[in-house]
Amino acid sequence: MTDDLTDAAALEAADEKYVMRPWTHPKGEPVIVAKARGCTVTDVHGKEFLDLTAGYFVNNAGHCHPRIIEAAQKQLGEVLQVSGKHGTPAAIRLAKKLIDIGPKTLNKVFFSTGGSEANEFALKAARQFTKKTDIAYLENGYHGLTLGSLEVTASEKYRDSAGKPMGPENFAIPCAYCYRCKFGPHAECKVECLDGVEAQLDARPKTAAIIAEVIQAVGGLAPPQKWWDRLDAIRKKRGILLIADEVQTGLGRTGKMFAIDHYGLQPEIMTGGKGLSGGVGSLACTVASDEVAKAFFGGTTPTSGGNAVSAAAGLAMIETVVAEKLIDNAAKMGRYFTEAAWALKDPWIGDVRFTGLLGGIELVSNRDTRAVLGKNEMSKVKDTLHEMGMLITISGMHGNVLRLQPPLSITAGQIDQFISALRKTLETVRKSG
Repeated sequence: MTDDLTDAAALEAADEKYVMRPWTHPKGEPVIVAKARGCTVTDVHGKEFLDLTAGYFVNNAGHCHPRIIEAAQKQLGEVLQVSGKHGTPAAIRLAKKLIDIGPKTLNKVFFSTGGSEANEFALKAARQFTKKTDIAYLENGYHGLTLGSLEVTASEKYRDSAGKPMGPENFAIPCAYCYRCKFGPHAECKVECLDGVEAQLDARPKTAAIIAEVIQAVGGLAPPQKWWDRLDAIRKKRGILLIADEVQTGLGRTGKMFAIDHYGLQPEIMTGGKGLSGGVGSLACTVASDEVAKAFFGGTTPTSGGNAVSAAAGLAMIETVVAEKLIDNAAKMGRYFTEAAWALKDPWIGDVRFTGLLGGIELVSNRDTRAVLGKNEMSKVKDTLHEMGMLITISGMHGNVLRLQPPLSITAGQIDQFISALRKTLETVRKSG
């Protein structure tokens, strides 16, 4: 291994030796990215990949957008970071922008450094304001991997990673998994999955809030309007706050500025992260109504919360998304993705779910029974797509959904590249047995 780590093999060996990662490596990973532009990343060997993860759901405007780079570089020469007791023009400007583009119920922004942290502050704010302890979360819900956010994350795999028992204050309520609805076809939906929720909440009078991704990024689950209408009415009747987790779904991802905009929801608390920094550093926010903000006591502030460089980049990212009409493009490309995937007529494609560019293709071994495609086949699908230069992740309640969240700047031509690779991949894996 060379000391200067300029050689590709040396870099990969050093990564293996020195870097601790949060998961085991699938075939071909980790990819050591040397360069990234738009929707494409290039590894240290010079191989190009179409990034259907947007740098793990961060680069909404695309990798290394010139406008974002310029804003960050300018800020680097002015101020980097100050105490959380004070402020910077960059952070103030970003806070104002978030209030301007967000729901009318929200008035104040608290900056932190990551989505899990933002959600933990949201839980704290809800409990402080209501003086109640319990939090309801949706089945299949994901809100982070720190201890507090794990309390409201549904995945047993993630919860088990922290050791048990988890606290008894938090509890799950049904999500809307319409493709696998036990009450019958979606077209006949009467929102029966929520029938027991009122009794459930009445049995938990200490419930402070419901935390939810309004459209769930894990699996791309988008409830029908009447589902959210009913749950919103149920929680309002009981004085329960709504915490809208927009860490993954916000800032144009779903074809609207925020996922709540699809349903006309007005949460008392909203969180954001991932794309909020424009890909520069780490930045997240907990946004609250005036009433909730008045009762909030953070105790202290995250050391790097509201970092000026990240804030300047984040503001530039929002301005870019608006100026370049990337929200409209997300909506348009989501429809294109949906039509292109269905057009494959592949027997393993059971469902295609896109809301803007928050999407998933659910793979099944039998379309009639909707039997989940096995883990072995799913691994082969992911590995083969990887070999063909496609970066994706696998998600979903049953681990059988191709999770597709590319930069909002993706083109129809790039989607065609992925669809062509997917067609060949599914045929190849099926023939391999």
